[in-house]
Amino acid sequence: MTNKICFAHLADLHLGGWREKNLTQLNFKAFQIAIEKIIESKLEFVLFSGDIFNNAIPPIELVEKVAKELMKLKKNNIPLFVIGGSHDYSNSGKSFIKLLETVGVFKDVAKWKYINKNEVELIFTKNKDLKINLAGILGKKNGLDKNIYKNLNNNTLDKNQLNIFLFHTTLNDFKPDFMNNVKTEIKSNFLPKGFDYYAGGHIHTHMEGKYDSGIISYPGPLFPNNFSELKREKPIFNICEFNFETREIKIKKEYIKLYEKETIQIEINNLNSIEAKEKIEEKISKYNIENKIILLEIFGIINGKISDINLNKIIAKLYEKGAFHILKNTYKLTTTQTTKIEIKDTENIVDIEEEIIEKTINETNQDYNNEEKKSKKIIIKNLLKLELNKQEDEKNIQYEERVSKAIEKSL
Repeated sequence: MTNKICFAHLADLHLGGWREKNLTQLNFKAFQIAIEKIIESKLEFVLFSGDIFNNAIPPIELVEKVAKELMKLKKNNIPLFVIGGSHDYSNSGKSFIKLLETVGVFKDVAKWKYINKNEVELIFTKNKDLKINLAGILGKKNGLDKNIYKNLNNNTLDKNQLNIFLFHTTLNDFKPDFMNNVKTEIKSNFLPKGFDYYAGGHIHTHMEGKYDSGIISYPGPLFPNNFSELKREKPIFNICEFNFETREIKIKKEYIKLYEKETIQIEINNLNSIEAKEKIEEKISKYNIENKIILLEIFGIINGKISDINLNKIIAKLYEKGAFHILKNTYKLTTTQTTKIEIKDTENIVDIEEEIIEKTINETNQDYNNEEKKSKKIIIKNLLKLELNKQEDEKNIQYEERVSKAIEKSL
């Protein structure tokens, strides 16, 4: 065996996360290409640092497709080591991560045990042939993993091995600028010391830095997971080389060239609806949009109805001109015009709320089709029905978990 070893580190795949068919297919294609690159590069092993799927119980058809791709690694004698992420995690313990480990597709290294009430000991996964020693902590929702980190005991690590720790969480003192408003109780010094490589997940951008005698790295998302990430990120994963003699790790950012994108930002402040429509069409006409993902951002305060701009018609024309997929963001688009809503004479507050929701969505969301309007109404009505008051004997952690699960179920 040489004094060097090469491996891949992926995170935040979120397979099955997109609702749009085109982007769902691109997401899976990025996954397939990454597997192909790993095999072609003859890497010794692979790490997945959480959120393989977008939820703990994904559609069985997706699980079958994913397992088929992962078995290609096994056929090429490339071991795969994983931990679950906050999206893979289930309070009940039921998830396809456990199932896929049981049938031998990969090895879940997120294992530990409580020695006593206030001390947690990591359980290591060892591979003598590769001279690697792995441990990890899965990601849990709402920071519920913090108590595991707080109670970790000290580890004695073999310096003849490559020691790797996998984790899936936000470190409050090691995060990108766009997450400055996100506060967590977990800091980098919560991580166990002595490891050579700290394989992170959960932060959807590439980051790397030093910790103790090793390197922390978040590879970034294998495929962007929302509008802002499509603006900011490219499909990416890490290819790492470790030198057993110098104990140094070199990280190469491996980008996957999969699509072209165009971000079109249009301000339509102080225009009426007709002027706004003309400005949008005029600006869009200057872009080459063929076979590209178009990220359309429209913002400002207009004088008139937003629905009179008829964004759906504008988007339909873009598809006719060959756009691959279009995502719009009108979050910062408002109007000076107020909407008067007449409601029935009733003292039932629930009836009043539901009627306001019904009429507001119909009046102010005319750019949405009937299915989208129906979905909005259902979501809002479900949220209104939630019991969000903290119960008298309920602990904070129980309350947070209950509310989070209820909102997630509604959405």
